Amino acid sequence: MKIYHVISSLAPHAGGPTSMLLGLAKAQAQSGNHVVIHTTNADLPKGVLDVSTNQPIDNDGYTIWYHALESPVAVCYSSHFAKLLKFEITQFDILHIHGLYRFPVTYAAWLARQNKIPYIITPHGALDPFLYKQSRFGKMAVPIKRLYERLFDIPNLNHASAVHFTSQIELERTQNLNILSPGIIVPNGLDWEEYRELPAKGIFRKRLHLEEKIPLVLFLGRINFKKGLDLLIPAFAKLKETIPLVHLAIVGPDNDGYIQNVVRWCTDFNILDAVTIVDALEKDEVKQAYVDADVFVLPSYTENFGNTVIEALACGCPVVISDQVAIWREIQDGGAGLIVPLDVEKIAIAIQQILENPRLAKEMSDKGKKLIHEKFTWKIIETLFQKHYEEIIVLNNLSRKI
Repeated sequence: MKIYHVISSLAPHAGGPTSMLLGLAKAQAQSGNHVVIHTTNADLPKGVLDVSTNQPIDNDGYTIWYHALESPVAVCYSSHFAKLLKFEITQFDILHIHGLYRFPVTYAAWLARQNKIPYIITPHGALDPFLYKQSRFGKMAVPIKRLYERLFDIPNLNHASAVHFTSQIELERTQNLNILSPGIIVPNGLDWEEYRELPAKGIFRKRLHLEEKIPLVLFLGRINFKKGLDLLIPAFAKLKETIPLVHLAIVGPDNDGYIQNVVRWCTDFNILDAVTIVDALEKDEVKQAYVDADVFVLPSYTENFGNTVIEALACGCPVVISDQVAIWREIQDGGAGLIVPLDVEKIAIAIQQILENPRLAKEMSDKGKKLIHEKFTWKIIETLFQKHYEEIIVLNNLSRKI
Protein backbone atom coordinates (compact mmCIF):
# COMPACT_ATOMS: atom_id res chain seq x y z
CA MET A 1 0.00 0.00 0.00
CA LYS A 2 1.19 3.52 -0.80
CA ILE A 3 0.67 5.69 2.29
CA TYR A 4 1.15 9.44 2.26
CA HIS A 5 1.49 11.32 5.58
CA VAL A 6 1.32 15.11 5.91
CA ILE A 7 2.22 17.04 9.07
CA SER A 8 3.14 20.70 9.46
CA SER A 9 6.25 20.06 11.55
CA LEU A 10 8.31 17.13 12.81
CA ALA A 11 10.04 19.27 15.43
CA PRO A 12 11.12 17.16 18.43
CA HIS A 13 9.67 19.83 20.73
CA ALA A 14 6.25 19.18 19.21
CA GLY A 15 6.06 16.11 21.43
CA GLY A 16 3.36 13.50 20.79
CA PRO A 17 2.50 14.14 17.12
CA THR A 18 6.13 13.84 16.06
CA SER A 19 6.90 10.67 18.02
CA MET A 20 3.58 9.10 17.00
CA LEU A 21 4.08 9.67 13.28
CA LEU A 22 7.72 8.55 13.20
CA GLY A 23 6.87 5.37 15.10
CA LEU A 24 3.86 4.60 12.92
CA ALA A 25 5.71 5.27 9.65
CA LYS A 26 8.55 2.95 10.66
CA ALA A 27 6.11 0.15 11.55
CA GLN A 28 4.20 0.65 8.29
CA ALA A 29 7.40 0.48 6.27
CA GLN A 30 8.50 -2.67 8.09
CA SER A 31 5.19 -4.27 7.06
CA GLY A 32 6.01 -3.72 3.39
CA ASN A 33 4.15 -0.46 2.72
CA HIS A 34 5.55 2.40 0.66
CA VAL A 35 5.49 5.31 3.13
CA VAL A 36 6.27 8.98 2.55
CA ILE A 37 6.05 11.86 5.05
CA HIS A 38 5.74 15.43 3.80
CA THR A 39 6.39 18.23 6.28
CA THR A 40 8.20 21.56 6.56
CA ASN A 41 11.43 22.49 8.29
CA ALA A 42 9.47 24.52 10.86
CA ASP A 43 10.68 24.19 14.43
CA LEU A 44 8.29 24.73 17.30
CA PRO A 45 7.40 27.08 18.81
CA LYS A 46 9.54 29.15 16.42
CA GLY A 47 12.50 29.00 14.05
CA VAL A 48 13.57 26.29 11.61
CA LEU A 49 15.12 22.85 11.97
CA ASP A 50 18.67 22.14 10.87
CA VAL A 51 17.70 19.66 8.14
CA SER A 52 18.15 19.31 4.40
CA THR A 53 15.15 20.77 2.60
CA ASN A 54 13.26 20.15 -0.65
CA GLN A 55 14.75 16.70 -1.18
CA PRO A 56 13.83 13.14 -0.13
CA ILE A 57 15.58 11.72 2.93
CA ASP A 58 15.61 7.99 3.67
CA ASN A 59 14.74 7.24 7.29
CA ASP A 60 14.09 3.78 8.81
CA GLY A 61 12.71 2.40 5.53
CA TYR A 62 10.43 5.33 4.67
CA THR A 63 10.97 8.76 3.10
CA ILE A 64 10.75 12.22 4.65
CA TRP A 65 10.52 15.49 2.72
CA TYR A 66 11.27 18.64 4.74
CA HIS A 67 9.95 21.47 2.60
CA ALA A 68 11.49 24.91 3.07
CA LEU A 69 9.39 27.27 5.14
CA GLU A 70 8.39 30.57 3.50
CA SER A 71 6.24 32.08 6.23
CA PRO A 72 6.01 32.38 10.03
CA VAL A 73 5.61 29.08 11.89
CA ALA A 74 1.99 29.99 12.66
CA VAL A 75 1.18 29.42 8.97
CA CYS A 76 3.88 26.96 7.78
CA TYR A 77 3.51 27.92 4.11
CA SER A 78 5.81 26.27 1.58
CA SER A 79 5.35 26.64 -2.18
CA HIS A 80 7.62 23.63 -2.77
CA PHE A 81 5.34 21.49 -0.64
CA ALA A 82 2.25 22.73 -2.48
CA LYS A 83 3.70 22.03 -5.93
CA LEU A 84 5.02 18.56 -5.10
CA LEU A 85 1.84 17.53 -3.30
CA LYS A 86 -0.29 18.57 -6.27
CA PHE A 87 1.92 16.51 -8.56
CA GLU A 88 2.11 13.38 -6.37
CA ILE A 89 -1.21 13.09 -4.57
CA THR A 90 -2.91 10.83 -7.14
CA GLN A 91 -0.01 8.37 -6.92
CA PHE A 92 -0.92 7.22 -3.39
CA ASP A 93 -3.67 4.98 -2.06
CA ILE A 94 -4.46 6.97 1.06
CA LEU A 95 -3.53 10.27 2.67
CA HIS A 96 -3.10 10.51 6.45
CA ILE A 97 -3.13 14.09 7.74
CA HIS A 98 -1.79 15.00 11.19
CA GLY A 99 -3.00 18.15 12.93
CA LEU A 100 -5.05 21.22 12.06
CA TYR A 101 -4.78 24.99 11.62
CA ARG A 102 -1.72 25.29 9.34
CA PHE A 103 -1.27 25.44 5.59
CA PRO A 104 0.25 21.99 4.83
CA VAL A 105 -2.54 19.98 6.48
CA THR A 106 -5.33 22.27 5.30
CA TYR A 107 -4.12 22.30 1.70
CA ALA A 108 -3.52 18.54 1.70
CA ALA A 109 -7.12 17.82 2.78
CA TRP A 110 -8.55 20.26 0.26
CA LEU A 111 -6.44 18.78 -2.55
CA ALA A 112 -7.46 15.24 -1.60
CA ARG A 113 -11.11 16.26 -1.81
CA GLN A 114 -10.57 17.74 -5.27
CA ASN A 115 -8.92 14.55 -6.50
CA LYS A 116 -11.25 12.14 -4.67
CA ILE A 117 -8.35 10.64 -2.72
CA PRO A 118 -9.41 9.08 0.61
CA TYR A 119 -7.93 10.84 3.62
CA ILE A 120 -7.87 10.52 7.39
CA ILE A 121 -7.32 13.39 9.80
CA THR A 122 -5.68 12.88 13.19
CA PRO A 123 -6.32 16.05 15.25
CA HIS A 124 -3.77 15.10 17.94
CA GLY A 125 -5.92 16.64 20.65
CA ALA A 126 -6.49 19.95 18.86
CA LEU A 127 -10.28 19.60 19.17
CA ASP A 128 -10.20 19.12 22.94
CA PRO A 129 -12.53 21.65 24.64
CA PHE A 130 -9.74 22.71 27.04
CA LEU A 131 -7.48 23.70 24.11
CA TYR A 132 -10.20 24.61 21.63
CA LYS A 133 -10.77 28.06 23.10
CA GLN A 134 -7.07 28.88 23.38
CA SER A 135 -4.15 29.70 21.10
CA ARG A 136 -0.41 29.63 21.76
CA PHE A 137 -0.30 32.95 19.89
CA GLY A 138 -2.45 34.75 22.47
CA LYS A 139 -6.10 35.69 22.98
CA MET A 140 -6.14 37.91 19.90
CA ALA A 141 -5.50 34.86 17.74
CA VAL A 142 -8.56 32.92 18.98
CA PRO A 143 -11.12 34.71 16.72
CA ILE A 144 -8.81 34.10 13.75
CA LYS A 145 -8.62 30.44 14.77
CA ARG A 146 -12.44 30.20 14.81
CA LEU A 147 -12.72 31.81 11.38
CA TYR A 148 -10.04 29.49 9.96
CA GLU A 149 -11.94 26.49 11.31
CA ARG A 150 -15.21 27.61 9.79
CA LEU A 151 -13.65 28.25 6.38
CA PHE A 152 -11.22 25.34 6.16
CA ASP A 153 -10.83 22.83 8.99
CA ILE A 154 -14.47 21.98 9.68
CA PRO A 155 -15.24 21.34 5.97
CA ASN A 156 -12.08 19.21 5.74
CA LEU A 157 -13.07 17.23 8.84
CA ASN A 158 -16.63 16.75 7.60
CA HIS A 159 -15.45 15.40 4.23
CA ALA A 160 -12.72 13.12 5.61
CA SER A 161 -13.03 9.39 5.12
CA ALA A 162 -12.50 9.16 8.87
CA VAL A 163 -11.26 11.19 11.82
CA HIS A 164 -8.75 9.29 13.92
CA PHE A 165 -8.76 9.57 17.71
CA THR A 166 -6.27 7.93 20.06
CA SER A 167 -8.86 7.15 22.74
CA GLN A 168 -12.59 6.92 23.35
CA ILE A 169 -12.36 9.95 25.63
CA GLU A 170 -10.75 12.07 22.92
CA LEU A 171 -13.61 11.17 20.57
CA GLU A 172 -16.24 11.95 23.22
CA ARG A 173 -14.70 15.37 23.84
CA THR A 174 -15.47 16.39 20.23
CA GLN A 175 -19.16 15.50 20.24
CA ASN A 176 -20.24 19.14 20.56
CA LEU A 177 -18.65 19.89 17.17
CA ASN A 178 -21.01 17.48 15.38
CA ILE A 179 -18.37 16.30 12.94
CA LEU A 180 -20.03 14.38 10.09
CA SER A 181 -17.21 11.97 9.31
CA PRO A 182 -16.98 8.65 11.18
CA GLY A 183 -14.52 8.43 14.05
CA ILE A 184 -12.02 5.60 14.42
CA ILE A 185 -10.10 4.85 17.60
CA VAL A 186 -6.52 3.59 17.43
CA PRO A 187 -4.12 4.28 20.33
CA ASN A 188 -0.54 5.41 20.03
CA GLY A 189 2.21 2.88 20.51
CA LEU A 190 5.90 2.33 21.00
CA ASP A 191 8.60 0.05 19.63
CA TRP A 192 8.78 -2.77 22.17
CA GLU A 193 12.18 -3.86 20.90
CA GLU A 194 13.63 -0.59 22.19
CA TYR A 195 12.44 -1.48 25.69
CA ARG A 196 13.47 -5.13 25.92
CA GLU A 197 16.85 -4.16 27.34
CA LEU A 198 16.64 -1.14 29.62
CA PRO A 199 19.60 0.98 30.75
CA ALA A 200 21.29 0.19 34.04
CA LYS A 201 19.95 1.95 37.11
CA GLY A 202 21.80 4.93 38.51
CA ILE A 203 22.81 6.89 35.40
CA PHE A 204 20.12 9.57 35.67
CA ARG A 205 20.50 9.77 39.45
CA LYS A 206 24.24 10.33 39.03
CA ARG A 207 23.44 13.21 36.67
CA LEU A 208 21.23 14.71 39.40
CA HIS A 209 23.77 13.88 42.17
CA LEU A 210 21.16 11.79 43.97
CA GLU A 211 21.86 8.72 46.08
CA GLU A 212 19.89 5.53 45.44
CA LYS A 213 18.00 5.87 48.74
CA ILE A 214 16.49 9.27 47.78
CA PRO A 215 12.88 8.86 46.59
CA LEU A 216 12.66 10.32 43.08
CA VAL A 217 9.47 11.72 41.55
CA LEU A 218 9.61 12.35 37.80
CA PHE A 219 7.69 14.66 35.51
CA LEU A 220 8.72 14.36 31.87
CA GLY A 221 7.10 16.24 29.00
CA ARG A 222 6.70 19.67 27.48
CA ILE A 223 6.79 22.44 30.07
CA ASN A 224 3.52 24.23 29.36
CA PHE A 225 0.21 25.29 30.87
CA LYS A 226 -1.77 22.12 30.22
CA LYS A 227 0.56 19.70 32.02
CA GLY A 228 -0.65 20.54 35.52
CA LEU A 229 2.69 21.68 36.93
CA ASP A 230 0.78 24.30 38.93
CA LEU A 231 -0.78 21.32 40.72
CA LEU A 232 2.29 19.08 40.91
CA ILE A 233 4.53 21.64 42.62
CA PRO A 234 2.23 22.37 45.60
CA ALA A 235 1.48 18.62 45.78
CA PHE A 236 5.21 17.94 45.97
CA ALA A 237 5.55 20.57 48.69
CA LYS A 238 2.90 18.70 50.72
CA LEU A 239 4.63 15.38 50.03
CA LYS A 240 7.91 16.78 51.32
CA GLU A 241 6.31 17.41 54.70
CA THR A 242 5.90 13.64 55.18
CA ILE A 243 8.88 12.41 53.10
CA PRO A 244 11.56 15.09 53.69
CA LEU A 245 14.24 13.51 51.47
CA VAL A 246 12.03 13.23 48.37
CA HIS A 247 13.30 14.86 45.16
CA LEU A 248 11.43 16.03 42.06
CA ALA A 249 12.91 16.02 38.55
CA ILE A 250 11.10 18.17 35.97
CA VAL A 251 12.33 17.15 32.54
CA GLY A 252 11.38 18.60 29.17
CA PRO A 253 11.57 21.48 26.71
CA ASP A 254 10.23 24.86 27.76
CA ASN A 255 7.19 26.00 25.78
CA ASP A 256 6.61 29.75 25.58
CA GLY A 257 8.75 30.63 28.61
CA TYR A 258 6.50 28.69 31.00
CA ILE A 259 9.53 27.50 32.96
CA GLN A 260 9.65 30.92 34.63
CA ASN A 261 6.34 30.12 36.33
CA VAL A 262 7.67 26.76 37.47
CA VAL A 263 10.75 28.31 39.09
CA ARG A 264 8.62 30.97 40.78
CA TRP A 265 6.23 28.37 42.25
CA CYS A 266 9.14 26.28 43.53
CA THR A 267 10.57 29.40 45.17
CA ASP A 268 7.21 30.35 46.69
CA PHE A 269 6.82 26.88 48.23
CA ASN A 270 10.44 26.87 49.38
CA ILE A 271 11.27 23.59 47.60
CA LEU A 272 13.74 24.83 44.98
CA ASP A 273 16.60 22.88 46.58
CA ALA A 274 14.57 19.64 46.21
CA VAL A 275 13.72 20.19 42.54
CA THR A 276 15.96 19.69 39.51
CA ILE A 277 14.89 21.10 36.16
CA VAL A 278 16.41 19.38 33.12
CA ASP A 279 16.01 20.37 29.47
CA ALA A 280 14.81 17.90 26.83
CA LEU A 281 16.67 14.59 26.86
CA GLU A 282 17.69 12.27 24.03
CA LYS A 283 15.79 8.98 23.64
CA ASP A 284 18.25 6.83 25.62
CA GLU A 285 18.51 9.48 28.34
CA VAL A 286 14.73 9.51 28.67
CA LYS A 287 14.76 5.78 29.41
CA GLN A 288 17.49 6.34 31.99
CA ALA A 289 15.20 8.84 33.74
CA TYR A 290 12.23 6.44 33.76
CA VAL A 291 14.37 3.57 35.06
CA ASP A 292 15.73 5.62 37.96
CA ALA A 293 12.43 7.24 38.96
CA ASP A 294 10.31 5.72 41.72
CA VAL A 295 7.11 7.19 40.26
CA PHE A 296 6.15 9.15 37.15
CA VAL A 297 3.53 11.88 37.57
CA LEU A 298 1.39 13.53 34.88
CA PRO A 299 -1.40 15.67 36.42
CA SER A 300 -2.46 17.19 33.08
CA TYR A 301 -5.56 19.29 32.56
CA THR A 302 -6.01 17.45 29.28
CA GLU A 303 -4.20 14.77 27.24
CA ASN A 304 -5.71 13.13 24.18
CA PHE A 305 -3.46 10.14 24.88
CA GLY A 306 -0.27 10.42 26.97
CA ASN A 307 2.79 9.02 25.19
CA THR A 308 5.02 9.58 28.20
CA VAL A 309 2.70 7.41 30.29
CA ILE A 310 3.20 4.33 28.13
CA GLU A 311 6.95 5.04 27.91
CA ALA A 312 7.20 5.15 31.70
CA LEU A 313 5.23 1.91 32.04
CA ALA A 314 7.39 0.17 29.42
CA CYS A 315 10.39 1.04 31.62
CA GLY A 316 8.70 -0.41 34.68
CA CYS A 317 7.96 2.92 36.35
CA PRO A 318 4.56 3.12 38.12
CA VAL A 319 2.51 6.20 37.30
CA VAL A 320 0.20 8.73 38.92
CA ILE A 321 -1.93 10.48 36.30
CA SER A 322 -4.95 12.74 36.31
CA ASP A 323 -8.37 11.58 35.18
CA GLN A 324 -8.00 14.03 32.29
CA VAL A 325 -5.30 11.88 30.66
CA ALA A 326 -7.43 10.05 28.12
CA ILE A 327 -5.99 6.57 28.68
CA TRP A 328 -6.60 6.63 32.44
CA ARG A 329 -9.19 3.85 32.22
CA GLU A 330 -6.72 1.51 30.53
CA ILE A 331 -4.09 2.28 33.17
CA GLN A 332 -6.56 1.77 36.02
CA ASP A 333 -7.97 -1.47 34.58
CA GLY A 334 -4.44 -2.75 34.02
CA GLY A 335 -3.43 -1.99 37.61
CA ALA A 336 -0.40 -0.06 36.36
CA GLY A 337 -0.87 3.18 38.30
CA LEU A 338 -3.08 5.46 40.35
CA ILE A 339 -5.66 7.86 38.90
CA VAL A 340 -6.36 11.19 40.61
CA PRO A 341 -8.61 14.20 40.06
CA LEU A 342 -7.12 17.66 39.51
CA ASP A 343 -6.62 18.09 43.23
CA VAL A 344 -3.34 19.00 44.96
CA GLU A 345 -3.90 16.96 48.11
CA LYS A 346 -5.01 13.83 46.26
CA ILE A 347 -2.02 14.02 43.93
CA ALA A 348 0.28 14.19 46.95
CA ILE A 349 -1.46 11.25 48.67
CA ALA A 350 -1.23 9.06 45.54
CA ILE A 351 2.50 9.73 45.11
CA GLN A 352 3.08 9.00 48.79
CA GLN A 353 1.12 5.76 48.53
CA ILE A 354 3.47 4.43 45.86
CA LEU A 355 6.67 5.71 47.49
CA GLU A 356 5.82 4.15 50.86
CA ASN A 357 4.64 0.80 49.49
CA PRO A 358 7.43 -1.01 47.60
CA ARG A 359 5.27 -4.10 47.09
CA LEU A 360 2.54 -2.01 45.39
CA ALA A 361 5.15 -0.22 43.28
CA LYS A 362 6.64 -3.55 42.11
CA GLU A 363 3.19 -4.92 41.31
CA MET A 364 2.36 -1.83 39.23
CA SER A 365 5.74 -2.04 37.51
CA ASP A 366 5.12 -5.64 36.40
CA LYS A 367 1.52 -4.97 35.35
CA GLY A 368 2.55 -1.85 33.44
CA LYS A 369 5.07 -3.71 31.30
CA LYS A 370 2.52 -6.43 30.59
CA LEU A 371 -0.12 -3.86 29.58
CA ILE A 372 2.18 -2.10 27.12
CA HIS A 373 3.41 -5.33 25.55
CA GLU A 374 -0.13 -6.60 25.02
CA LYS A 375 -1.89 -3.44 23.83
CA PHE A 376 0.42 -0.57 22.92
CA THR A 377 3.20 -1.77 20.60
CA TRP A 378 3.54 -0.39 17.08
CA LYS A 379 3.16 -3.86 15.59
CA ILE A 380 -0.34 -4.05 17.07
CA ILE A 381 -1.19 -0.43 16.22
CA GLU A 382 0.04 -0.68 12.63
CA THR A 383 -2.18 -3.71 12.04
CA LEU A 384 -5.21 -1.76 13.27
CA PHE A 385 -4.43 1.16 10.98
CA GLN A 386 -3.88 -1.14 8.02
CA LYS A 387 -7.35 -2.62 8.50
CA HIS A 388 -8.95 0.84 8.62
CA TYR A 389 -6.98 1.99 5.58
CA GLU A 390 -8.09 -1.01 3.55
CA GLU A 391 -11.75 -0.53 4.47
CA ILE A 392 -11.58 3.18 3.61
CA ILE A 393 -9.95 2.53 0.23
CA VAL A 394 -12.60 -0.04 -0.68
CA LEU A 395 -15.42 2.33 0.25
CA ASN A 396 -13.79 5.17 -1.66
CA ASN A 397 -13.42 3.04 -4.79
CA LEU A 398 -17.08 2.02 -4.58
CA SER A 399 -18.25 5.63 -4.21
CA ARG A 400 -16.20 6.71 -7.23
CA LYS A 401 -17.98 4.09 -9.37
CA ILE A 402 -21.45 5.29 -8.37
